[in-house]
Amino acid sequence: MLNERKITGFLAILFVALSLGFIVHRSPTFAGGFLGHLIGIVGALIMCLTLIYPFKKRVQKKRGKQNPLHSHIYFGLIGPCLVVIHAAHKFANLIGVVVFLSMFVVVFSGIVGKFLFRKVNRTLKQHQNDLSLLRARFEELRKDASLVHVCLRRPDASGAVIKDDDENEQTELELEGKCEELLEIAHAIAEAEYIEKAYSGAKRLFTRWIRIHYMLTVLLFSVMIVHILTTFYYGFRWLR
Repeated sequence: MLNERKITGFLAILFVALSLGFIVHRSPTFAGGFLGHLIGIVGALIMCLTLIYPFKKRVQKKRGKQNPLHSHIYFGLIGPCLVVIHAAHKFANLIGVVVFLSMFVVVFSGIVGKFLFRKVNRTLKQHQNDLSLLRARFEELRKDASLVHVCLRRPDASGAVIKDDDENEQTELELEGKCEELLEIAHAIAEAEYIEKAYSGAKRLFTRWIRIHYMLTVLLFSVMIVHILTTFYYGFRWLR
């Protein structure tokens, strides 16, 4: 059974394959015909449906199951696929070129951002969970006063730890083992905090990328509206 990831991957591959069709195929009349215009109109309407997700997220403050991201992704891939088919791999004018390039950049940035942001976010959460467990174990060991005493003692000239006469050798060895564990956990916490900081920075970077994605989307719909208006202005060839 197809899941969200497989459907998204298939649609992404389909969009890339259709876009690469410019290299091997070109139809000079399809875009201006009845079927070409119909496919273009349907594609544009489906692309407009992608605006539902940011509207619910920003205006209605709906997230998660109330505003699933996968519908935004589906509309953002199916619509552009139909628009590429509508173009029939032919650039008739400058506006058409700008529309296609804007659409390609928006879709490509969406595909890359979706997978990378999800990976970064999941990895960050995993490191945060690991860091919480390490800190909890560190605090548990640190509360043992006798363990702290062993860890803080200085070795003698030969490098061996100076033992108190009243300490049991077995107990001493157990404490030294826990002391080593405490030091290892301290080093692990330092490394985990560094990694967490790096992934947090990457997440902030992707947050800025999302803003750029929104700006590119505004540009795309602006030039698409101009393209539609010019088509109406010069008339539909398929109605003649």
